[in-house]
Amino acid sequence: MRDYVTGERFQILQCRRCGFGMTDPVPLSMDPYYPPRYRRFNALAAFVLRRLYLRRVDGWHARLPKAGVALELGSGTGWMLRALRERGWLAVGSERTVTAAAAARDAAGSPMFVGDLSAIRDQPVLDLVIMFHVLEHLADPQAALAAIARRVKPGGTLILGIPNIASWQSRFAGSSWMHLEVPRHLCHFSPDAIERALGASGFRMSRIDFRSFEHDPFGWVQSTLDRLGFEQSLLVKVLARMSDRRSGFLTTLAAVLLAIPLGAIGLVLALASWRAGAGAVMEVWATRDERPAG
Repeated sequence: MRDYVTGERFQILQCRRCGFGMTDPVPLSMDPYYPPRYRRFNALAAFVLRRLYLRRVDGWHARLPKAGVALELGSGTGWMLRALRERGWLAVGSERTVTAAAAARDAAGSPMFVGDLSAIRDQPVLDLVIMFHVLEHLADPQAALAAIARRVKPGGTLILGIPNIASWQSRFAGSSWMHLEVPRHLCHFSPDAIERALGASGFRMSRIDFRSFEHDPFGWVQSTLDRLGFEQSLLVKVLARMSDRRSGFLTTLAAVLLAIPLGAIGLVLALASWRAGAGAVMEVWATRDERPAG
């Protein structure tokens, strides 16, 4: 499969038993694979995503304690972090670069740091950790989960958002599946694989939800266009206003017009896959075990 930014090819090495997959080869540096406008969408797309993200946080808030200390690893837009802070949480975030951290800080109004968990002392001080579409970007997710477990209080919560490589959408699209996103996604989880990884890290998976209006229906559209032979991730590039598109005006217009009926079909397929436990994206809740991690 080909990276839509650089054009380089990668493969997925996958365990037949649990479904866990790893991108091969793992780049020495990820910098060339992140476009300048990664996760920076146009005004309409940003408005829709922001409303859906805030709706998701409202759903979390109904299940969480009223307040505590929260850490969002990979804060991105900062919308979720801000929503937590406004609901009474002491919220801190992280990003991979100074520029991204500054943008998230300005949007969230919360403290940010650059880098990994080594910035947080290795003690159980956190009530909540959020990794929303972050774990799949890590070369060693098991080590990351274990490091998080050491910093979460017993009974504390970890919320993950990750693509589901065992989903209907993945099986339909194959190597054209939008959510493979190699090589930015270095690891790929099935429900079984993430439950195993959490259990080995000192967490107990308490809930899994496949509903994702922000990622699943669009994934059907983009993955179908890729399978039909359009420029890879063309709609993503349009929404992110990426200037390195190869497609001309008529081809881009055709893709946008085709996206309308595909979107309606994608929504129906997404709803059906959620009921079947085979949605393209998983929201996984895990509780920190009372016993120390092994």
